[in-house]
Order: sequence, then structure tokens, then C-alpha cells
Amino acid sequence: MMAIKLHAPCERTMAMTAPAMPAQKAPTGGAKGAPVVLKPFRVGVQVMDDEPYDITVTLNAGTQQLTPQYEIPSTGFLNDVYLLVENVVTSSTATATGTGAVGTLLADAPYTVIDSIIFTDTNNSEIIGPVSGYDLYVISKWGGYCFQDDPEANTDLFTSSSNATASSTAAGSFSFCLRIPVELVPRDALGSLPNKSSSTPYKIKISVASIASVYNSTATVGGACRFRMTPKSYWEPTAQDGSGNPVSPQPPGVNTTQYWNKTDYLVNVGSMTINLTNSVGFPVRNLGFLLRDSSLVRSVGETDWPDPFKLQLQSNIIIDRLKKLWKREITENYGYGAAGDAANGKDNGLYWEPYCKDFGPKPGWETRRGYLRTTDGMRMQAKGTIGGSGTHTLTVYTNYVGVGSGVTLAQLVS
Repeated sequence: MMAIKLHAPCERTMAMTAPAMPAQKAPTGGAKGAPVVLKPFRVGVQVMDDEPYDITVTLNAGTQQLTPQYEIPSTGFLNDVYLLVENVVTSSTATATGTGAVGTLLADAPYTVIDSIIFTDTNNSEIIGPVSGYDLYVISKWGGYCFQDDPEANTDLFTSSSNATASSTAAGSFSFCLRIPVELVPRDALGSLPNKSSSTPYKIKISVASIASVYNSTATVGGACRFRMTPKSYWEPTAQDGSGNPVSPQPPGVNTTQYWNKTDYLVNVGSMTINLTNSVGFPVRNLGFLLRDSSLVRSVGETDWPDPFKLQLQSNIIIDRLKKLWKREITENYGYGAAGDAANGKDNGLYWEPYCKDFGPKPGWETRRGYLRTTDGMRMQAKGTIGGSGTHTLTVYTNYVGVGSGVTLAQLVS
């Protein structure tokens, strides 16, 4: 959807015979016109938390806006925002267990309690969204931002209870923690955004879903749903390091920004060719593909997944992959080897291609060399044969990078 070298000749014989020259010390104050070599930005900063946002609402039959919307406090350079959601039910009625039982969560719940979330920059332009809570879960789990990305891996943070799993009085209680990502590479702080103006803040807008979007039975007691958000930022860098060397006042390629969008494509069973018009124009960091059947069920989308699946860019087939081999690559890349939809497992219907794994063995360890370079007007197509019956929905997640003004991606390759 959006946009994102010269070697001096050397002679081996000269290197062997030329006398070593003593290092020249610059005059006090530096030679006139000589460039000042700055220490990297990360030398002069530390990560800090800011004051959390904290709002509680009661889930009901309608959608509701979290008010006030969150205006992120000005700090120095914004890294990420953590979103903690905790719904506490204390008065559910005892009922027989089953798919329609009080307190039983729907397939993509509890993340569906977030009907939509939008993260906007200082100009009120969308960086992420609008996406659903489940989409933000996908972004957190698959985007490549930390050592353990799965929001469900920590059972103290991710909890859910229904009449099938807990006492009836707590049926419908849940909690989860998701990341709203900003920074791309902690190693050098690429993607961390200047956040210094209280009059033009970054904003997060959340619409809370209805009970019917969270539970199988609308008779479920809504409970008190608490939303807390904590931003992580770098403080303003020190002017010098401990040895008196000057430090860069901002991250490399300042204002380089990662974006996330999702596009839904309706596809019929049988042979499929889709033009992915919203996935080209900039360097692509991640591509994700999620298939649902006509009832929007992911487990059936998993069964009906094209085998093989092909991705074509211009005249090049860059993916021509068997389903089980793709699962193997996911396990190699992320360590997700559990059964579908389980913690540390691949989500049903979802297949992911990271272009941010060229420095270490895990996506997110990146030097930017591996980004998929695309430009406006390029043809990108998804191809394969959809199984099952009825009309399916293919959701494409695109994570792309907009390079800061005055620099190129080549200059940011480390």
C-alpha cells in the first residue's frame, strides 16, 4: 500500500611495500571542515516507561469508544506501546457446558473484545489500522519484535475461563497483553519515532466490541473490562558519552516508520489468482496470509489452504511452497511447533513470510538487507487452488517501511 556503493583501487604490492604512516592527530578543536564522527544514538539513551493509560468499561450489547482516546505523553523517541486488557466477571450464572454456554469465548476471542484499534502519528495519519484486536494479536505474534513473541506463551498474562474450564462465577473472565509496535531494530533504534510535542501527540483510538462479538451466548455477564496502555520510549540522548565523544541526537534515518495494513480478498473455490495491489510500493518487511471459509472459520481455512501456494512478483515466482514445508519453515523461524491455535503454535489458516531475518536465526534480527523491494505499479499475485466449498476470504497482512526524508534504504543497511 505505501513507498519506501565505490571502492578505492588498491594494489597488493603497494600495501606490502609502502611504509606505515603514523596516525595524524587532529589539531585541538578539530581540523577546519573535518566532519565530526558521532557515536551511535543508542550510546546516549536508555529505555523508560511512561505513565499508563487506565480506563475500565462494562461490556454490553453495543460497541463503545474508549474515552478519552489515548494521547501518548511526549517523551523523547517512542519505541512501542503495550496494551493490557483484563475482563473480570464475578456473577455469571451456572449453566451446562457446551458451545453455547454462558462465558464460552468465540473462536478469535478474547481478542475480539477490541472491535477496532487505530494508531496515528503526529499528523493524524494512520500507522496501524484500523485493525481488529485479533489482527493486533497476529501483528504482535508474527511481526518479529522480541525473543518470545506469542502473547499466549505467558499464562499469567493470557487467561480465559468459561463454564467448561472454571467455576461459573468467573465464566467469561479473560486477560491478554499485546504490543503496538513502533521501533524496528533495537540494536540501533531504527524506527523509533520523535515524540517531543504535547500539542501534536501520537494517538490510539479503541472501539470496544459488543458481548455478541466475544461470547457464544449473549446471556454472558459482561464484566468490568480494564484497558491499560504503557508506552516505552528512549529519553533524549546525552550530548556526549562517558569519554566525551559526541553522540548522535537521533536514530538512523530519523522518521523511518513501519506501517501495517490488512486487505480482505473474496475468493471462490478452485483456481485462484489475486492481484495484491495493497502490498507493493515500499520495502516489505512481512507478508501474512490468512484464509477463512464462507463462515469465516479459520480451521476450515486451514483445511482448504492451497497446496502448493504461489506468490509471483512481476515475472518471478518467489514462493512455490507445499503446505507442510511451509509449516516446517514456520517452526524453524519462530519455534511455533504446537498444534494449531495452541500457545506456541501456528494459528489455523495463517501462513507467514518474513523478510526481516538476515542477521540472526529469528525474524526481527535484521540488517534491512532482506526486505522485499517493491515499487508502485509492480504486479504481485497470490496463486493456488482453494479447497472446500463456497466463497472464502483471504486476508493479507502487509508490514512495510517508509524511509525517513533525506535517506535511502541503502544508507540504512547495516
